[in-house]
Amino acid sequence: MKKVALLIVTLIIFSLPAYGKDDNVINLGILGYLGTTEKAFQEGFDNLRNVVKPDMLPDDQDAYPFIRSLLEQRHVVHFYNSLMNMMMGLRSGKVDRVMLPMSTANYVLSINSNYEAEKNVLMLPSSLSFAFLEDNVDLKNEFDKVLTAMKEDGTLRALEQKYVKQMGQRVESIKPEFFSGADTITVAVTGDMPPLDMFAGDGNPAGYSTAILAEIGKRLQKNIKFLDVSAGGRSSALYSGRADVVFWCRVTEKMPDMLEEVKKLFTDKPAGVILSVPYYSWDKEVLIKNKEKGGFFNMFRR
Repeated sequence: MKKVALLIVTLIIFSLPAYGKDDNVINLGILGYLGTTEKAFQEGFDNLRNVVKPDMLPDDQDAYPFIRSLLEQRHVVHFYNSLMNMMMGLRSGKVDRVMLPMSTANYVLSINSNYEAEKNVLMLPSSLSFAFLEDNVDLKNEFDKVLTAMKEDGTLRALEQKYVKQMGQRVESIKPEFFSGADTITVAVTGDMPPLDMFAGDGNPAGYSTAILAEIGKRLQKNIKFLDVSAGGRSSALYSGRADVVFWCRVTEKMPDMLEEVKKLFTDKPAGVILSVPYYSWDKEVLIKNKEKGGFFNMFRR
């Protein structure tokens, strides 16, 4: 009985509003960047508020909404190692908003009615590339050659149409062709950026990036092997040699020349890493929030 009573009390506590939260800040959930830390990212946000003044921005109020939102209200950054944990953090009230690429935001909103997008859309032009260690430049060059060819012959566009723009509720896994006696390229996948990087119901990789890798393996006549890691484990998988390739997101904020220094905040490329040519890009990040405030029990409402 004591255990049952303790459980009930715990559930009640979690269901109550988060007292002590500072209403003057926005707690922002972000999938952890590889080239920086949560502390450094926070220092960058705070430094931006000290360096940039509203009169430095264009008169157009619709320009640079992300920068304007940072100036208006302090954002406290919370890095997450998985999309699932981050969305649980949003449902439980630990964070007020989460930031996702538009394609991922659309996917999340399509499968869960508990969330909604804020009107303020963050203009964070970004691109997705494959990352390699510097001593693996030959493989990087092979990927560049194939990706360029896929762009020129329309393959990238066709795969994007199928796996991103026409993505449905039913997700099928993608299994690259096997070439007997051929070299194997190990790629770390996280499943944390659907419909780009995700897992199907059978537990195997799916989505746009996986489809591209299958095509790259086919054109290079090499085997593609997937390694399941957390979002925060990509760099260690790459540096340790467990993976030859990882997915890498590059973010560059469009800002006036006078704010060039601020761009360092969005740089996500540590030493020793080289990147392929981009194979996907987007110009909008979306803030997602809960439709209604709630505690523990609302996490399970659909």
